[in-house]
Amino acid sequence: MTASNTLRPTPAGHEFAYHTANRARASVMGLLWSFLNVGLSVLLTAGVFLVTSRVLSPAEFGAVALAAATVSLAGTLVPVAFGEALIQRADLSRRHTDSVFWLTLLLAGAAMLLLWWMAPLIARWTGEPLMTAILPVLSLRLIFDAGMTVPAALVQRRMQFRHIALRTALANGLGAVLCIWMIVQGYALWALVISQVATSLAACLVTLAVARWRPGIAVSRAALGELRVFGLYAMGGRIVTEARLDQLLMGVLLGPATLGLYYFARRLFRMLCDLTSGVFAPVTNVLIASLQTQTDQRRDYYLAACFASASLAFPVFAGLIAIAPTAIPTLFGPQWTDAIFAVQCLSIVGMMAGLGIMQSGLIRYLGHPGWWFWYQTAMQVSTLPLILIFYPLGLNAIMAAIVLRTLCLWPVSVIKAQG
Repeated sequence: MTASNTLRPTPAGHEFAYHTANRARASVMGLLWSFLNVGLSVLLTAGVFLVTSRVLSPAEFGAVALAAATVSLAGTLVPVAFGEALIQRADLSRRHTDSVFWLTLLLAGAAMLLLWWMAPLIARWTGEPLMTAILPVLSLRLIFDAGMTVPAALVQRRMQFRHIALRTALANGLGAVLCIWMIVQGYALWALVISQVATSLAACLVTLAVARWRPGIAVSRAALGELRVFGLYAMGGRIVTEARLDQLLMGVLLGPATLGLYYFARRLFRMLCDLTSGVFAPVTNVLIASLQTQTDQRRDYYLAACFASASLAFPVFAGLIAIAPTAIPTLFGPQWTDAIFAVQCLSIVGMMAGLGIMQSGLIRYLGHPGWWFWYQTAMQVSTLPLILIFYPLGLNAIMAAIVLRTLCLWPVSVIKAQG
C-alpha cells in the first residue's frame, strides 16, 4: 500500500468511489443481500448436485473433477485476482480498470488456446480419454470469468450486493435448468460440464449490465504497476488455492473413482462454507478496505463479523458430522457411502474456516497480502506430500492427515489477525 493510495482516496461521487454514506445501514443491507445471494446459489447448486450425484458414478464425477482441476490450473495464469486489488485501492481510476480488463482477457484467451492444443496430450497423460472432449468446452469458462473480473470488483466496491444477488439468481438458475434438462435427455456427464460454462457466461453478461461500466482503451503499464504488489500476492494466493493440484495428484495416483469421492466431499464442503462464512466475507472485505485508517470502527465490524460467522459455521458443520452417516446415502445414494469420512473431516476444517475467511480479509486488506500468501502456500502445498505419503492407505488416511495439518497451522493465522 503506497502513501498516495492512503492519502488520496477516490472522491465521493466518483464512479469508482467507495460507499461512504451510512456505512452501518449499508452493511446490514449488504449482509441481507449477501445472504440472499449465497442462499440462492447454494439452493440451486445443491439441487443440481443432488440430481447429478444420484445418476453419476464416482468415476464419472472424477472425470469431470479432473477436467475442472486442469482448467483451474490453466486459469491461474489469468490475473483475475487483480479484481481484489481494484477493491483494495483507495485511489482508483479508469486507467486501472481498463488495464486490468484487457490484461485478464488477453491471458484468458491464451490459456484457453493452450488447453485446446494440449487436450489430447493431457488425456493420454492422465489415462482419462474423456479429457479430450471435455477440456475444450470447459475452458470457455476462462474467457467469461476474465470478462467479469473488473465489473464484479466495481459492483462489490460500491457495496451493490443487490446486483450480485440478481447475477447469482439469473446465472445459477440458467445453469441449473440447463443441467437438469440435459440429465433428462440422457447427457448426465455433459450436464455437469455445459452447465458450468452456461453459468459463467450468464454471470459475465449480467455483471457487465449491472455494473454500468464498459471497457475503454486507457491501458497503462504504470497503472498495473500501482496495483502490482496487492494484485500479485492476490494472484499468488489464487494460484495456491485454485490450482487444485491435490485433485490432479489424487486423480493420477488413486484413479477417477477415488477422486470422485474426494470431489463429492469438497463440493459439499464448499457449498456449506459459502452458506456460512461466505455470506459475511464480501461485505466484511469491502468494509475493512474502506476503513483502513479508522482503527476502532474497523475492529468493531471485524469482531461482529467473526462472531456471526462462527455462530453459523459451527452448528452447521457439527450437525453435518453427526448426520453424515445416514444423510449421505439416503439423499445422494449408496454409491457415496465411502465419502462419509471425507465429508466429516472437511466439516472439522469448515468450523475453522468460519473464522479463517474473516481473518483472511483483515490481514490482506490491511496491507499484509504477502503474509497471507505464504500462509496459504504452506497450507495448500503441504497437502501434496500428505497425499504422496498416505495414498497407499487410501482416501480416509489422507483426509485424517489433512485435518491434523490444518489444526497445526490454523492458530498461526489467529495470532496474526490479533496482532
